[in-house]
Amino acid sequence: MTPALPPYAAALALLAQATGAPMTDQPHALTLDVHEHDGLVEVQLIGLSPRAQAVSYALEVTGQSTARHRGSTTLAPDTRAVLSTMRTKAGADWCVKLVAEEEGRAPYEITRGACPTP
Repeated sequence: MTPALPPYAAALALLAQATGAPMTDQPHALTLDVHEHDGLVEVQLIGLSPRAQAVSYALEVTGQSTARHRGSTTLAPDTRAVLSTMRTKAGADWCVKLVAEEEGRAPYEITRGACPTP
């Protein structure tokens, strides 16, 4: 015999069935496009979601200096959006760190480069 689901879990299961797939199976709505060239690191924060949703983010780019950008927005469904573009001198050990939050999902982190591990 399986235990009964709590009411909120049952509601989430119904929502997942109605939308065709569980929200956790969807790819993250925020991604990074990072390129190093000519001694520079160029970072684009890209938003793309199959549904309209609010997102918030904190982006940090560290090279020879550090730049930070925080923001929040609502993504339109199936519309690619460049939310931020940052450039910095790369330095020996550059790092790009994104901490993001989406509706209905746990916060997540994406890193690129030589970021220290916690």
